[in-house]
Amino acid sequence: MKQRLQLLIALMGFFCVLGVTTNAGARSQQPTIYAKSAIAIDADSGQILYQKNANKPMAIASISKLMTVYIVHQQIAQKKLAWSDKVKITPALAKLSTAAELTNVPLKSGHSYSVRQLVNATLVASANAAALALGQKVAGTPTKFAAMMNRTARKLGITDGHFYNASGLTNKLTGQLALKNVSRNAENLLSASDVALLAKHLLQDFPRVTQITDQSSGTFYGTQMTGHNQLLADKSIAKGVKVDGLKTGTSDKAGACFVGSATQSGKHRIITVVLGARNKGASDPARFIQTAKLMRSVYTTQHPIKLKANTAIKGVGKAKVPDGKQETVLPVTKSTHWVWVKNGVSQTKVHGRYVKKPTDVQAPVKKSAKVGLVQLSAGNNRLQYIEKSGAQIVMVANKSIKKANPFVLLWRAILRLF
Repeated sequence: MKQRLQLLIALMGFFCVLGVTTNAGARSQQPTIYAKSAIAIDADSGQILYQKNANKPMAIASISKLMTVYIVHQQIAQKKLAWSDKVKITPALAKLSTAAELTNVPLKSGHSYSVRQLVNATLVASANAAALALGQKVAGTPTKFAAMMNRTARKLGITDGHFYNASGLTNKLTGQLALKNVSRNAENLLSASDVALLAKHLLQDFPRVTQITDQSSGTFYGTQMTGHNQLLADKSIAKGVKVDGLKTGTSDKAGACFVGSATQSGKHRIITVVLGARNKGASDPARFIQTAKLMRSVYTTQHPIKLKANTAIKGVGKAKVPDGKQETVLPVTKSTHWVWVKNGVSQTKVHGRYVKKPTDVQAPVKKSAKVGLVQLSAGNNRLQYIEKSGAQIVMVANKSIKKANPFVLLWRAILRLF
């Protein structure tokens, strides 16, 4: 028995020297993220690059403010609101803005502040009263704005979780603005996947928001604001990666949370979400260390491959054109796509299969006519996306095909009888 054990150990060492990895070794390439939930995605396509317990709704605290800011941007785009519009502060908001236990900028009762300044305070200083003031400006009451947040979430494809207020505070901490007939401890809930989806839409629809989220400090009507994103203040934590946002969140229930946005060499933006990291105090860097680890892991163990438009994909067979001069047509990609793959995987390892087997294409066929939808895999791994649409690549005909003349069609029909 001892000799067998020694032989087994020797063989394991031999395979390790050769670079042969076991399943456990392959799994070890994934970073160990010390948080309750986490995800990393490509900011453009929504391809999932890492996930851990990513679909369970959890408390998100001030990350909620991303939804508030998204709605404000929507209102401005729809000309229902302007950056220069003034927001008058109620006594309830003024009182909340000076609560010692909350992050805020001081707001004076009866005074008015611009939408732009309140958005800056919401994102840079995570000012709770400023976020609530924006919600009231948009919808009139906290109840109506909460309903608006939930409607917007559904439109974005967020199906789990719930919003109770614009700031992410527990219901009781909003004081006189608390919702009626709702638990005092109610707190905004989203999964890491849904947070990433919200961040993706915010960055795609309103990309200039990073001009605010990459600020580590600022001023609010003479008051100095200090941001909470340590990845902006300390570049060494995420060395080699350019971080430009997005939002922190902290509460007793949520723990320490962070949504990150980063690029490397100015390209290939990724979004990371870390929920429920260690929280020993306001200066605890745990969530940022875990975020930096996740960002570096993505950029060092994976790489994006460019699938140009009009590219044939391995494994995707020709589509039938029974009544065409040519009876088949080659499907090619309609547009350019970037897909992330593990290091060592080349474009030749990217292959696809039809989401649904396409019906026969009727002639005449125009070049670039839609042929079907394809789902991609790299090696043995099917590529995953946070949105269904992201996982489906549109394939089109690579050339035009004219309809066969009636005599050819008749002859084909006769041949089919035999």
